[in-house]
Amino acid sequence: EQYSNFTLKTLGSGDITGAVKLPPGEELNEWIAANTVDFYNELSLMWGIICDVGVPPVEAGEGFPPGFQYLRSASTPTAAMLFKNNTNTSCSGPEYIDFVMSWVDKEISDGVLFPRNASTPFPKNFMQCVRVIYTRLFRIFAIVYYHHYAQLEESGAVSHLNTSFKHFIFFIWEYDLVSETEQEALADIIKEIKLRHATAFPNRVRTASANASFSEGV
Repeated sequence: EQYSNFTLKTLGSGDITGAVKLPPGEELNEWIAANTVDFYNELSLMWGIICDVGVPPVEAGEGFPPGFQYLRSASTPTAAMLFKNNTNTSCSGPEYIDFVMSWVDKEISDGVLFPRNASTPFPKNFMQCVRVIYTRLFRIFAIVYYHHYAQLEESGAVSHLNTSFKHFIFFIWEYDLVSETEQEALADIIKEIKLRHATAFPNRVRTASANASFSEGV
């Protein structure tokens, strides 16, 4: 696989578990919301770099990890509505990324799922909705690794991708945000992350969650 050699060298073995744990005194939803914005910004930056280099045209149904095809919702509902509206349409990998980035930006900005001030409580279905967001962000990482790695390599941004993904994967493990089925799209890289972490920190091994259940139709 085109990404393997350099990626496996730059994943590193540093302990990132402390960076994903809930800080003392921090409210869980606030912590997850803040990190969601950070991960979105990281991916937005990388997608911008990729687009600047150039994205080759691909047909609908193409540009995804082997064995996976991600569908775009026929409309752009809020995350809460995703569980009521199951209408999806075929798209290409780049189209899926554009859709998700626009959709997540709306979710972050409209003040419904992510309250703008501390006096406004998070919605009761916040974790349910945010798992959909993290599943879709994971899919962007998968598309980028398989089909846009060369653009990041050309721009010298591969190590940034690897660092960002390592942080992301430990975060989703910590809070059970993405199902194991979804994670199969990047199984080789995830296996290497686990191996290096287990070797460097044998008493701190984390495994992917078996509890998250949003693997299809999101």
